[in-house]
Amino acid sequence: MLEVMEEHALIGGKRFFGGDEINMVDIAFCMVAHWLGLIEDFAGLKIFEPHKFRRVSSWIQNFKSVPVIKDNLPDTDKMLGLLKHRREMLRSKSN
Repeated sequence: MLEVMEEHALIGGKRFFGGDEINMVDIAFCMVAHWLGLIEDFAGLKIFEPHKFRRVSSWIQNFKSVPVIKDNLPDTDKMLGLLKHRREMLRSKSN
């Protein structure tokens, strides 16, 4: 998926997939912009390599810098804490 995004991201020097304004494609891929890093932290895996996906990395920075997006993304530390807590609850139930 990241390779496909890289092929189609920021075509013609645009800031977003559809041009200079956020559109539905950007919203559809917001999980990559915010959740991928959270999943990497939670799972202890490295999935996204910015040097390999330069255009996607630029898109993520552009996307997360838009005030309406920036102001409404869930707090990463809180989400990570909730995921870790949930994992511990599930582990304790399976014992």
